[in-house]
Amino acid sequence: MNLSEVAEVVLAFCAEDGILLSDDLTQAEEGILTAVRRIGAKALEVRLGRQPLGYEGSGRPCPCGQAQRFVEHRPKTIATQMGTIRICRAYYHCRHCSRSAVPYDQRIGLGAGPESVGLAQAATYLGIHDTFANGATTLFRLTGQRLSAATIERLTEAVGGVVAHGEEEAAGQMCDWRAPAAEASPETLYVAVDGVQVHQDDGWHEAKCVACYWEDPGGRHQTRYAVRFETAAEFVAFVWVLACRCGLEQARRVVLLGDGAKWIWEHVGGLLKEAVCIVDWYHALEHVWACGRALHGEGSAATETWVRGYEALLWDGQVRAILDRLGSELARARSPGKRRPLQELITYVENQDDRMAYDRFRAAGLDIGSGRVEAACKHVVAVRMKRCGMRWSKRGSQNVLSLRTAWLNHDWDRTWAARPLAAA
Repeated sequence: MNLSEVAEVVLAFCAEDGILLSDDLTQAEEGILTAVRRIGAKALEVRLGRQPLGYEGSGRPCPCGQAQRFVEHRPKTIATQMGTIRICRAYYHCRHCSRSAVPYDQRIGLGAGPESVGLAQAATYLGIHDTFANGATTLFRLTGQRLSAATIERLTEAVGGVVAHGEEEAAGQMCDWRAPAAEASPETLYVAVDGVQVHQDDGWHEAKCVACYWEDPGGRHQTRYAVRFETAAEFVAFVWVLACRCGLEQARRVVLLGDGAKWIWEHVGGLLKEAVCIVDWYHALEHVWACGRALHGEGSAATETWVRGYEALLWDGQVRAILDRLGSELARARSPGKRRPLQELITYVENQDDRMAYDRFRAAGLDIGSGRVEAACKHVVAVRMKRCGMRWSKRGSQNVLSLRTAWLNHDWDRTWAARPLAAA
Protein backbone atom coordinates (compact mmCIF):
# COMPACT_ATOMS: atom_id res chain seq x y z
CA MET A 1 0.00 0.00 0.00
CA ASN A 2 1.51 3.31 -1.08
CA LEU A 3 1.06 6.66 0.65
CA SER A 4 -1.82 7.72 -1.58
CA GLU A 5 -3.71 4.54 -0.75
CA VAL A 6 -3.12 5.14 2.96
CA ALA A 7 -4.44 8.70 2.52
CA GLU A 8 -7.62 7.36 0.93
CA VAL A 9 -8.10 5.02 3.89
CA VAL A 10 -7.74 7.97 6.27
CA LEU A 11 -10.29 9.99 4.32
CA ALA A 12 -12.68 7.04 4.33
CA PHE A 13 -12.19 6.72 8.09
CA CYS A 14 -13.03 10.41 8.54
CA ALA A 15 -16.23 10.00 6.53
CA GLU A 16 -17.32 6.90 8.44
CA ASP A 17 -16.48 8.52 11.77
CA GLY A 18 -18.55 11.60 11.02
CA ILE A 19 -15.57 13.96 10.68
CA LEU A 20 -16.72 16.48 8.09
CA LEU A 21 -13.96 17.88 5.90
CA SER A 22 -14.46 21.07 3.90
CA ASP A 23 -12.18 22.85 1.44
CA ASP A 24 -11.09 25.18 4.23
CA LEU A 25 -7.45 24.31 4.91
CA THR A 26 -7.61 25.05 8.64
CA GLN A 27 -10.76 23.02 9.21
CA ALA A 28 -9.55 20.10 7.09
CA GLU A 29 -6.15 20.10 8.82
CA GLU A 30 -7.75 19.93 12.26
CA GLY A 31 -10.17 17.19 11.24
CA ILE A 32 -7.55 14.97 9.62
CA LEU A 33 -5.15 15.52 12.51
CA THR A 34 -7.82 14.34 14.95
CA ALA A 35 -8.39 11.24 12.86
CA VAL A 36 -4.68 10.49 12.47
CA ARG A 37 -4.18 10.74 16.23
CA ARG A 38 -6.96 8.22 16.83
CA ILE A 39 -5.58 5.91 14.16
CA GLY A 40 -2.08 6.27 15.59
CA ALA A 41 -3.23 5.43 19.12
CA LYS A 42 -5.05 2.34 17.89
CA ALA A 43 -2.07 1.26 15.76
CA LEU A 44 0.17 1.64 18.81
CA GLU A 45 -2.23 -0.40 20.93
CA VAL A 46 -2.51 -3.17 18.32
CA ARG A 47 1.24 -3.30 17.80
CA LEU A 48 2.01 -3.61 21.50
CA GLY A 49 -0.86 -6.02 22.00
CA ARG A 50 0.95 -8.50 19.76
CA GLN A 51 4.10 -8.46 21.92
CA PRO A 52 4.79 -10.43 25.12
CA LEU A 53 5.67 -7.21 26.91
CA GLY A 54 8.23 -7.89 29.61
CA TYR A 55 7.76 -11.66 29.65
CA GLU A 56 11.02 -13.33 30.70
CA GLY A 57 9.76 -16.87 31.15
CA SER A 58 8.13 -18.54 34.13
CA GLY A 59 10.66 -17.08 36.54
CA ARG A 60 13.33 -14.40 36.83
CA PRO A 61 15.98 -13.63 39.48
CA CYS A 62 14.87 -11.57 42.45
CA PRO A 63 17.24 -9.13 44.22
CA CYS A 64 16.67 -11.13 47.43
CA GLY A 65 18.44 -14.11 45.83
CA GLN A 66 15.31 -16.17 45.24
CA ALA A 67 13.11 -16.21 42.14
CA GLN A 68 10.22 -14.04 41.05
CA ARG A 69 7.47 -16.11 39.44
CA PHE A 70 5.35 -15.02 36.50
CA VAL A 71 1.80 -14.33 37.66
CA GLU A 72 -0.06 -12.87 34.68
CA HIS A 73 -0.09 -10.14 32.06
CA ARG A 74 -1.58 -7.14 33.84
CA PRO A 75 -3.31 -4.32 31.99
CA LYS A 76 -2.34 -0.65 32.18
CA THR A 77 -4.09 2.30 30.61
CA ILE A 78 -1.59 4.81 29.25
CA ALA A 79 -2.09 8.37 28.02
CA THR A 80 0.14 8.90 24.98
CA GLN A 81 0.76 11.86 22.69
CA MET A 82 -1.79 10.38 20.29
CA GLY A 83 -4.43 9.29 22.75
CA THR A 84 -5.21 6.73 25.43
CA ILE A 85 -4.24 3.09 24.88
CA ARG A 86 -4.43 -0.09 26.91
CA ILE A 87 -1.58 -2.61 27.10
CA CYS A 88 -0.83 -5.76 29.08
CA ARG A 89 2.58 -6.41 30.62
CA ALA A 90 4.08 -9.38 32.38
CA TYR A 91 3.83 -9.20 36.18
CA TYR A 92 6.19 -11.11 38.48
CA HIS A 93 6.10 -11.69 42.23
CA CYS A 94 8.52 -13.17 44.75
CA ARG A 95 6.77 -15.06 47.54
CA HIS A 96 9.89 -15.01 49.68
CA CYS A 97 10.36 -11.24 50.00
CA SER A 98 7.00 -10.12 48.51
CA ARG A 99 8.81 -8.01 45.92
CA SER A 100 6.90 -7.43 42.67
CA ALA A 101 8.20 -6.41 39.27
CA VAL A 102 6.89 -5.33 35.88
CA PRO A 103 10.03 -5.68 33.70
CA TYR A 104 8.53 -3.89 30.70
CA ASP A 105 7.74 -0.75 32.69
CA GLN A 106 11.24 -0.74 34.14
CA ARG A 107 12.88 -1.22 30.76
CA ILE A 108 11.14 1.62 28.96
CA GLY A 109 10.98 3.91 31.99
CA LEU A 110 7.26 4.06 32.75
CA GLY A 111 6.35 5.58 36.08
CA ALA A 112 3.54 4.76 38.46
CA GLY A 113 1.26 7.24 36.70
CA PRO A 114 -0.65 6.66 33.47
CA GLU A 115 1.46 8.95 31.25
CA SER A 116 3.73 7.64 28.52
CA VAL A 117 7.34 8.81 28.56
CA GLY A 118 6.76 10.90 25.44
CA LEU A 119 3.71 12.67 26.87
CA ALA A 120 5.51 13.21 30.19
CA GLN A 121 8.45 14.77 28.35
CA ALA A 122 6.13 17.19 26.59
CA ALA A 123 4.32 18.04 29.82
CA THR A 124 7.49 18.64 31.83
CA TYR A 125 9.01 20.74 29.05
CA LEU A 126 5.98 23.01 29.31
CA GLY A 127 6.13 22.86 33.11
CA ILE A 128 9.64 24.32 33.27
CA HIS A 129 8.86 27.11 30.80
CA ASP A 130 5.44 28.37 31.86
CA THR A 131 2.88 28.10 34.62
CA PHE A 132 1.39 24.65 35.03
CA ALA A 133 -2.04 25.95 34.08
CA ASN A 134 -0.72 27.52 30.88
CA GLY A 135 1.21 24.32 30.21
CA ALA A 136 -2.01 22.29 30.35
CA THR A 137 -3.64 24.61 27.81
CA THR A 138 -0.63 24.56 25.50
CA LEU A 139 -0.34 20.77 25.68
CA PHE A 140 -3.93 20.35 24.55
CA ARG A 141 -3.57 22.85 21.71
CA LEU A 142 -0.42 21.16 20.43
CA THR A 143 -1.24 17.49 20.96
CA GLY A 144 -4.97 17.29 21.55
CA GLN A 145 -4.26 15.49 24.85
CA ARG A 146 -5.57 16.74 28.15
CA LEU A 147 -3.53 16.72 31.34
CA SER A 148 -4.51 18.83 34.32
CA ALA A 149 -2.28 21.56 35.72
CA ALA A 150 -1.88 19.42 38.83
CA THR A 151 -0.67 16.48 36.73
CA ILE A 152 1.88 18.63 34.91
CA GLU A 153 3.05 19.96 38.27
CA ARG A 154 3.36 16.42 39.63
CA LEU A 155 5.34 15.21 36.64
CA THR A 156 7.62 18.25 36.51
CA GLU A 157 8.46 18.12 40.20
CA ALA A 158 8.92 14.34 40.17
CA VAL A 159 11.35 14.33 37.24
CA GLY A 160 13.03 17.46 38.59
CA GLY A 161 13.44 15.67 41.91
CA VAL A 162 15.46 12.95 40.20
CA VAL A 163 17.70 15.61 38.62
CA ALA A 164 18.06 17.46 41.93
CA HIS A 165 19.03 14.22 43.68
CA GLY A 166 21.65 13.60 41.00
CA GLU A 167 23.05 17.08 41.61
CA GLU A 168 23.30 16.35 45.32
CA GLU A 169 25.06 13.04 44.73
CA ALA A 170 27.58 14.71 42.42
CA ALA A 171 28.17 17.50 44.93
CA GLY A 172 28.76 14.89 47.63
CA GLN A 173 31.72 13.57 45.64
CA MET A 174 33.60 16.75 46.46
CA CYS A 175 34.37 15.19 49.87
CA ASP A 176 37.01 13.00 48.21
CA TRP A 177 37.47 15.20 45.10
CA ARG A 178 36.01 12.74 42.62
CA ALA A 179 35.52 15.28 39.87
CA PRO A 180 32.98 14.68 37.07
CA ALA A 181 34.36 14.33 33.57
CA ALA A 182 35.13 17.57 31.76
CA GLU A 183 32.92 18.28 28.76
CA ALA A 184 34.92 21.27 27.49
CA SER A 185 38.51 22.54 27.39
CA PRO A 186 38.22 26.32 27.49
CA GLU A 187 41.11 28.74 27.26
CA THR A 188 39.46 31.00 29.86
CA LEU A 189 36.65 29.77 32.09
CA TYR A 190 34.46 32.37 33.79
CA VAL A 191 32.63 31.42 36.98
CA ALA A 192 30.02 34.07 37.79
CA VAL A 193 28.02 33.85 41.02
CA ASP A 194 24.97 35.74 42.28
CA GLY A 195 21.68 35.16 44.09
CA VAL A 196 17.97 35.89 43.62
CA GLN A 197 15.08 35.69 46.09
CA VAL A 198 12.22 33.22 45.55
CA HIS A 199 8.97 33.23 47.53
CA GLN A 200 8.53 29.91 49.32
CA ASP A 201 5.86 28.76 51.76
CA ASP A 202 7.71 30.13 54.78
CA GLY A 203 8.97 33.36 53.22
CA TRP A 204 11.62 34.55 50.79
CA HIS A 205 14.74 32.44 50.28
CA GLU A 206 17.83 33.02 48.16
CA ALA A 207 18.41 30.82 45.15
CA LYS A 208 22.16 30.91 44.61
CA CYS A 209 23.12 30.89 40.95
CA VAL A 210 26.38 30.07 39.21
CA ALA A 211 26.94 30.53 35.49
CA CYS A 212 30.08 29.04 33.96
CA TYR A 213 30.82 30.40 30.51
CA TRP A 214 33.54 30.28 27.90
CA GLU A 215 34.18 30.56 24.18
CA ASP A 216 34.40 27.28 22.29
CA PRO A 217 36.92 26.61 19.48
CA GLY A 218 34.33 27.79 16.94
CA GLY A 219 34.07 31.18 18.64
CA ARG A 220 30.61 30.46 20.06
CA HIS A 221 29.74 31.50 23.60
CA GLN A 222 28.76 28.57 25.82
CA THR A 223 27.06 28.89 29.21
CA ARG A 224 26.02 26.32 31.79
CA TYR A 225 24.08 26.93 35.01
CA ALA A 226 23.41 25.57 38.47
CA VAL A 227 20.83 26.94 40.90
CA ARG A 228 20.42 25.72 44.47
CA PHE A 229 18.75 26.76 47.72
CA GLU A 230 21.77 26.04 49.88
CA THR A 231 23.93 27.79 52.42
CA ALA A 232 27.04 29.44 51.04
CA ALA A 233 29.23 26.65 52.42
CA GLU A 234 27.05 23.96 50.84
CA PHE A 235 26.73 25.78 47.51
CA VAL A 236 30.48 25.58 46.93
CA ALA A 237 30.22 21.87 46.06
CA PHE A 238 27.64 22.58 43.34
CA VAL A 239 29.87 25.31 41.90
CA TRP A 240 32.74 22.85 41.87
CA VAL A 241 30.75 20.17 40.03
CA LEU A 242 29.57 22.57 37.32
CA ALA A 243 33.01 24.16 36.93
CA CYS A 244 34.64 20.73 36.59
CA ARG A 245 32.14 19.75 33.88
CA CYS A 246 32.95 23.00 32.09
CA GLY A 247 36.71 22.37 32.11
CA LEU A 248 37.98 23.83 35.37
CA GLU A 249 41.11 21.64 35.34
CA GLN A 250 41.71 22.09 31.62
CA ALA A 251 41.35 25.89 31.51
CA ARG A 252 44.51 27.95 31.23
CA ARG A 253 42.87 30.72 33.21
CA VAL A 254 39.86 30.83 35.57
CA VAL A 255 38.03 34.05 36.42
CA LEU A 256 35.62 34.43 39.34
CA LEU A 257 33.09 37.23 38.90
CA GLY A 258 30.66 38.44 41.53
CA ASP A 259 29.23 41.41 43.34
CA GLY A 260 30.52 42.52 46.72
CA ALA A 261 28.73 39.78 48.66
CA LYS A 262 31.09 38.46 51.30
CA TRP A 263 29.98 34.83 50.91
CA ILE A 264 31.09 34.72 47.26
CA TRP A 265 34.69 35.64 48.00
CA GLU A 266 34.99 33.70 51.23
CA HIS A 267 33.42 30.45 50.03
CA VAL A 268 33.61 30.26 46.24
CA GLY A 269 36.82 32.28 46.20
CA GLY A 270 38.21 29.88 48.78
CA LEU A 271 37.48 27.01 46.39
CA LEU A 272 38.92 28.68 43.29
CA LYS A 273 42.12 29.77 44.99
CA GLU A 274 44.05 30.47 41.79
CA ALA A 275 41.24 32.27 39.98
CA VAL A 276 41.42 35.89 38.96
CA CYS A 277 38.80 37.52 41.21
CA ILE A 278 36.84 40.45 39.80
CA VAL A 279 34.11 42.52 41.43
CA ASP A 280 31.42 43.21 38.88
CA TRP A 281 32.03 46.68 37.43
CA TYR A 282 28.37 47.67 37.44
CA HIS A 283 27.86 46.65 41.07
CA ALA A 284 30.92 48.65 42.10
CA LEU A 285 29.73 51.69 40.15
CA GLU A 286 26.27 51.40 41.70
CA HIS A 287 27.85 51.78 45.14
CA VAL A 288 29.53 54.96 43.92
CA TRP A 289 26.21 56.27 42.60
CA ALA A 290 24.44 55.46 45.87
CA CYS A 291 27.00 57.49 47.79
CA GLY A 292 26.82 60.35 45.30
CA ARG A 293 23.06 60.56 45.56
CA ALA A 294 23.24 60.55 49.35
CA LEU A 295 25.77 63.42 49.30
CA HIS A 296 24.39 65.64 46.53
CA GLY A 297 20.81 64.56 45.89
CA GLU A 298 18.94 62.47 43.33
CA GLY A 299 19.42 63.59 39.72
CA SER A 300 21.50 66.70 40.47
CA ALA A 301 24.36 67.98 38.32
CA ALA A 302 26.59 67.87 41.40
CA THR A 303 25.90 64.15 41.81
CA GLU A 304 26.74 63.51 38.15
CA THR A 305 30.01 65.42 38.42
CA TRP A 306 30.97 63.72 41.70
CA VAL A 307 30.26 60.22 40.35
CA ARG A 308 32.07 60.74 37.04
CA GLY A 309 35.22 61.77 38.89
CA TYR A 310 35.27 58.56 40.90
CA GLU A 311 34.22 56.49 37.89
CA ALA A 312 37.33 57.61 36.00
CA LEU A 313 39.53 56.56 38.88
CA LEU A 314 37.71 53.26 39.24
CA TRP A 315 38.00 52.53 35.53
CA ASP A 316 41.77 52.98 35.79
CA GLY A 317 41.98 50.76 38.88
CA GLN A 318 43.13 53.63 41.11
CA VAL A 319 41.79 52.11 44.32
CA ARG A 320 44.30 53.88 46.58
CA ALA A 321 43.50 57.25 45.02
CA ILE A 322 39.77 56.59 45.54
CA LEU A 323 40.31 55.77 49.20
CA ASP A 324 42.50 58.83 49.73
CA ARG A 325 39.94 61.13 48.16
CA LEU A 326 37.05 59.57 50.08
CA GLY A 327 39.06 59.82 53.29
CA SER A 328 39.60 63.54 52.71
CA GLU A 329 35.89 64.07 52.11
CA LEU A 330 35.05 62.11 55.24
CA ALA A 331 37.42 64.27 57.29
CA ARG A 332 35.65 67.42 56.09
CA ALA A 333 32.13 66.08 56.50
CA ARG A 334 30.27 66.99 59.67
CA SER A 335 26.69 65.73 59.29
CA PRO A 336 25.91 62.03 59.88
CA GLY A 337 23.91 62.09 56.65
CA LYS A 338 27.15 62.65 54.71
CA ARG A 339 29.59 60.74 56.89
CA ARG A 340 27.58 57.52 56.84
CA PRO A 341 27.49 56.99 53.01
CA LEU A 342 31.14 58.00 52.71
CA GLN A 343 32.19 55.51 55.37
CA GLU A 344 30.07 52.77 53.77
CA LEU A 345 31.72 53.34 50.39
CA ILE A 346 35.19 53.39 51.97
CA THR A 347 34.46 50.07 53.69
CA TYR A 348 33.14 48.55 50.47
CA VAL A 349 36.21 49.60 48.45
CA GLU A 350 38.63 48.49 51.18
CA ASN A 351 36.99 45.07 51.31
CA GLN A 352 37.33 44.57 47.54
CA ASP A 353 40.69 46.24 46.89
CA ASP A 354 42.62 44.15 44.30
CA ARG A 355 39.38 42.74 42.92
CA MET A 356 38.87 46.23 41.44
CA ALA A 357 42.04 46.37 39.33
CA TYR A 358 39.96 47.10 36.25
CA ASP A 359 42.87 48.55 34.29
CA ARG A 360 44.78 45.27 34.55
CA PHE A 361 41.70 43.16 33.89
CA ARG A 362 40.86 45.11 30.74
CA ALA A 363 44.45 44.96 29.55
CA ALA A 364 44.30 41.17 29.90
CA GLY A 365 41.11 41.08 27.82
CA LEU A 366 38.92 39.86 30.69
CA ASP A 367 35.24 40.52 31.27
CA ILE A 368 34.68 42.91 34.16
CA GLY A 369 30.88 42.61 34.31
CA SER A 370 28.89 39.68 35.68
CA GLY A 371 26.02 40.19 33.27
CA ARG A 372 25.89 36.48 32.46
CA VAL A 373 24.97 35.46 35.99
CA GLU A 374 22.59 38.39 36.42
CA ALA A 375 20.91 37.24 33.22
CA ALA A 376 20.86 33.73 34.68
CA CYS A 377 19.06 34.99 37.78
CA LYS A 378 16.40 36.45 35.49
CA HIS A 379 16.36 33.90 32.68
CA VAL A 380 16.78 30.71 34.72
CA VAL A 381 14.99 31.67 37.94
CA ALA A 382 12.86 34.82 37.90
CA VAL A 383 11.09 34.32 34.57
CA ARG A 384 9.67 30.99 35.82
CA MET A 385 9.58 31.32 39.61
CA LYS A 386 8.73 34.96 40.29
CA ARG A 387 5.39 35.59 38.64
CA CYS A 388 2.53 37.42 40.28
CA GLY A 389 1.21 35.55 43.32
CA MET A 390 3.57 32.59 43.02
CA ARG A 391 4.59 30.80 46.21
CA TRP A 392 6.56 27.57 46.07
CA SER A 393 7.30 24.69 48.37
CA LYS A 394 10.99 24.32 49.14
CA ARG A 395 11.24 20.97 47.40
CA GLY A 396 9.03 21.99 44.47
CA SER A 397 11.01 25.14 43.70
CA GLN A 398 14.32 23.26 43.73
CA ASN A 399 13.00 20.43 41.58
CA VAL A 400 11.58 22.74 38.92
CA LEU A 401 14.80 24.77 38.79
CA SER A 402 16.96 21.65 38.58
CA LEU A 403 14.94 20.36 35.63
CA ARG A 404 14.96 23.81 34.03
CA THR A 405 18.75 23.99 34.24
CA ALA A 406 18.98 20.48 32.77
CA TRP A 407 17.19 21.80 29.69
CA LEU A 408 19.28 24.98 29.51
CA ASN A 409 22.49 22.98 29.96
CA HIS A 410 21.61 20.69 27.02
CA ASP A 411 21.19 17.75 29.41
CA TRP A 412 17.56 17.05 28.50
CA ASP A 413 18.17 13.90 26.46
CA ARG A 414 20.62 12.56 29.01
CA THR A 415 18.09 13.23 31.77
CA TRP A 416 15.37 11.21 30.04
CA ALA A 417 17.76 8.45 28.99
CA ALA A 418 18.14 7.73 32.71
CA ARG A 419 14.39 6.86 32.89
CA PRO A 420 13.44 9.46 35.53
CA LEU A 421 9.75 8.51 35.69
CA ALA A 422 10.66 5.03 36.87
CA ALA A 423 13.28 6.43 39.26
CA ALA A 424 10.77 8.86 40.72
